[in-house]
This record gives sequence, structure tokens and C-alpha cells, in this order.
Amino acid sequence: MKKINILITHVSYQASAGSFIKLLRNSQLYDFYIVGCDSIKKGFSSGSILVDRFHHIEINDDKYKYIERIQQIIKSENIDIIISAEEDDLILFKEYKIPQALYEHIPSYNIFELFKDKHSATEELKQRGIDVPKTIMSPNDFSHSKSSKIIKRKRVSSCSRGISILNRSELPKDYLFFSDEYITQEFVEGKMYTIDVFCDCQGRPHSIIPRYGLASKDGTTFKCIIEKEKTLINICEQIYNLYCIPGFSNIQFIVADKPYFIELNPRSAATMIASALASVNYLDLYISHFLYNETLPTYADIMKQVKWNSVISRYYQETIYYLGDL
Repeated sequence: MKKINILITHVSYQASAGSFIKLLRNSQLYDFYIVGCDSIKKGFSSGSILVDRFHHIEINDDKYKYIERIQQIIKSENIDIIISAEEDDLILFKEYKIPQALYEHIPSYNIFELFKDKHSATEELKQRGIDVPKTIMSPNDFSHSKSSKIIKRKRVSSCSRGISILNRSELPKDYLFFSDEYITQEFVEGKMYTIDVFCDCQGRPHSIIPRYGLASKDGTTFKCIIEKEKTLINICEQIYNLYCIPGFSNIQFIVADKPYFIELNPRSAATMIASALASVNYLDLYISHFLYNETLPTYADIMKQVKWNSVISRYYQETIYYLGDL
């Protein structure tokens, strides 16, 4: 097996980094030497212990110093490839043209900007014929709304951060429905789906796997079911014909009387491992295709391997790190 030195950033983020580590350890194609880095010191997060070598790295507002430290790790550990589930990382790696991050295949800056701005994203997709929750711009709009609840969303955000659900009776009289910072949408009662999408270097989908969250904690799904929702798959195909998003990404929908687009994240989802467990090891495919230019299995071939109606439950393993005598 070919040996590959790989760097995972932010290994304290157990949901995403833990998924990466598990998939790398289960690789059938490569022997991975896993290096991790994080601002949390070794032993204070499981990720720092589960990797083969850990580097403590200070993270502050100085992006140049952060990139400089990443480059030092690349050199000292002879890193072949970097992976990260953080959008800010991906943007920086592309900006500084980090070869080991495969910057040429990271989505364009415009893609990140569009989908971080929830108002711009929903308005553009609405113009493209995709159903979205109605945006409430003013008290007059709200007076005509049939919904008893609204969602207040931070306009520029990722990972569904900055969301509040409010009842009509809870709104203050001077509530600002729309601003540069927040937007307000009608609350849609329905089933929340996350769709994991894996595309080739040209942005063409090779798998589109919907999963319905059965239970979550702190915003991260730990139990879900893989469902063959053809309508959602078709809508995703339509969206990915409009935008080039190589590699991993995920889209969220609420399904009520019909599917409503909520957001698209041009990065791997924290629970992407669920789709991988129900189909193929996407990190093996990612590295074979993006690092070594190998041809991917076709969309049809991968989708045939999906174990639809599988229930995936996440669990976490405790770790211990001896700090020494105090």
C-alpha cells in the first residue's frame, strides 16, 4: 500500500476530524501517516491523541502567521495532502495557493461568498426555480404571513449558526425583520434533510446521498437514516448543474408540502461519515482522483452501492492522556 502523509487541521472538532480519522484508518488503498494540528493543546481533545503526530498551533486573527505555521508543518512532516472541514481554511489555502491542499480544486471564492450569505443564496436559487422559505422583509409582509413562527437567521454564517425560532407573540414591536446582519424567514414545519454530495474535479456529482436526522446534539447529527429521496436528488442535480463545487459539499432542505432549500455548505459535513459508511470510503476516492488524477467510478456505479434505509448511529470513544505529576 502506498504511504501518504496527511495533515488534518482543527482535530479538536471531533465530529468532522473524527470522521476523517476513522475513514483514513479504514482505507483499503493507502497507508496513512496522520498528522493533526489545533489550537487546543495535546491531550485536551481526543483528536490530538488519535493522530500519529500532533502539532499545537496558535490561531488568531493573523492569517499570514497561521499559513506560515501550516507551511512549517508541511515541510517538517513532508505532508502530501491537507484536508479540512473548515470553510475559512479552504478559502485561505486557495488564497495562498497551498499545493498540498489541492488549491486548484477548492471551489472558487465566489462560491463561498454566495452561500455564506443566506439572503443572497436563497434569492438566487429562488430565481433559478428552487423553492425556498419566504423572506419576510417588513411588518406588512409578516401581517400577511400564515405562519405562527419565524426563523431569525444570521445573514452571513455557516454550519447553521446564528438561528433563532420565534413565535409570533414573542416578537417585540420594534423587531427588525431585515438588515445587513440578520434576515427573517417563514418557519416551515417539516423533515430536515442533509444531502452529502461528492463531485469530481470538474464539479460533476458522483454521489448524492440524502440523510434524515433522527437525533442531534449541539447541532451535530448522531443518528440518521439514509433515505432515497428522489425528489431531493433531482433538485441537487439541478443545483450542481448551475455551480461548480469540486470535492465534498452538503445541502440542507426542509421537506413539508415540498422541499425547501435551506443552505449549501461547500465543504464536508460533520456527519459525512454516515454517507460513507452506507456506500464507499470517499476519502479513498478523493485522494485517488484529486491527488493522483485517477478516474472515479461513475455516478450510477456509486449510487448502486448505497445501502438505502440504513440507520447510522455515531458513538465516541473515550481517550486518556497523562499530563504527568503536577
